[in-house]
Amino acid sequence: MILALPIALGACSDPAAEQARLDAIDHQNCVDLGFKPETEAYGNCRLKMKEIRAKEEGNRSPNVGFGVGIGVGL
Repeated sequence: MILALPIALGACSDPAAEQARLDAIDHQNCVDLGFKPETEAYGNCRLKMKEIRAKEEGNRSPNVGFGVGIGVGL
């Protein structure tokens, strides 16, 4: 178990590898849904996958904070 932790953490350290993994998942999801690569519909599917992931990421990391601001309107 102790040896698995550094390996698992190491897998997250390469952003390029993580992006390639997500791209492969998105590609397969869109193909499984019947979209053909190199088409506008496929491109729209890939964009939708990114939107969904961004929304899920935002839900996992809520913005909580405080601050003081001064606004000036002209």
